[in-house]
Amino acid sequence: MSIKNEVLKLLQNNANYLSGEDMAQQLNVSRTAVWKAIKSLQHEGYEIFATSNKGYKLGNADILSKEGIEQYLTVDCSLEVQSLVTSTNTLMVQRAIAGEKEKTILIAGAQSQGRGRTGHTFYSPEQTGIYLSILLKPENTTPYEATNITSMAAVAACEAIESMGKQPEIKWINDIFINKKKVSGILTEASINMETKLMDYVVMGIGLNVYAPKEGFPEDIKNIAGPILDKTIRDGRNKIAAAFINSFLTYYENFKDKTYYESYKSHSMILGQDVYIDTREGRKKVFAKDIDPNFELIIIENGKERTVSSGEVHIKL
Repeated sequence: MSIKNEVLKLLQNNANYLSGEDMAQQLNVSRTAVWKAIKSLQHEGYEIFATSNKGYKLGNADILSKEGIEQYLTVDCSLEVQSLVTSTNTLMVQRAIAGEKEKTILIAGAQSQGRGRTGHTFYSPEQTGIYLSILLKPENTTPYEATNITSMAAVAACEAIESMGKQPEIKWINDIFINKKKVSGILTEASINMETKLMDYVVMGIGLNVYAPKEGFPEDIKNIAGPILDKTIRDGRNKIAAAFINSFLTYYENFKDKTYYESYKSHSMILGQDVYIDTREGRKKVFAKDIDPNFELIIIENGKERTVSSGEVHIKL
């Protein structure tokens, strides 16, 4: 670990001021090296207070970084963090085609061409969110089985958000809400081997609105989108990203066992009520009765029960 990252770690673990001399002794480096590390961190955007006869203290600025995330990780993966990309999913699909190894994770602080489901864009401003894609290569997995990865990601997202003291809900299939506002969306893309009919790779992408943009959400989504946190928390994005990765990859080890099924159901925001679902015949009002172990929605329409495997659900909020 570099001196800069060691200094950052010391500051993160101390709520009070820490002198440059103390840090130099703990790290067995010169005070000049500590000073240079502090300046480098400030240049990257970290809020570090410097007071004579006291030393340095880290403010509450939330800087998304590889080192910041890795200190909270409990699972093995290959992590890369960039400040701005076009789309983490687009780049990860390209890497998958080129033979990138499994469990490679790309996280961005902003996206210029963020993508959502069914061709929608995903608003991805800087310094407010987490935009993350994971490359998976599940062995002996059919396309039907692979669809469960999206549901698994939704549960992992809920658990990560709950670690921050919030209460998220899942709108079938894969949107995460807090207080009736969408805070996260998931886009899963994959490639199928046409000879074996099994998966070559799966790229699971997720965007999380951790904070509200200073200028607010755009007009077209301002009544729909919301933030996970109401105020800036030191390391908030790093903690949420790490919590998501820990939960997701732990479930992934045995994802076909569907140990996340009951948690998915318990987080549902639509069961036991009337909802609207888009079909080929148009939008219809149905009753959301249950979610089966394949994560398909069981509905009652005109007194008849049937199962829906895909589609867009709407709730009259």
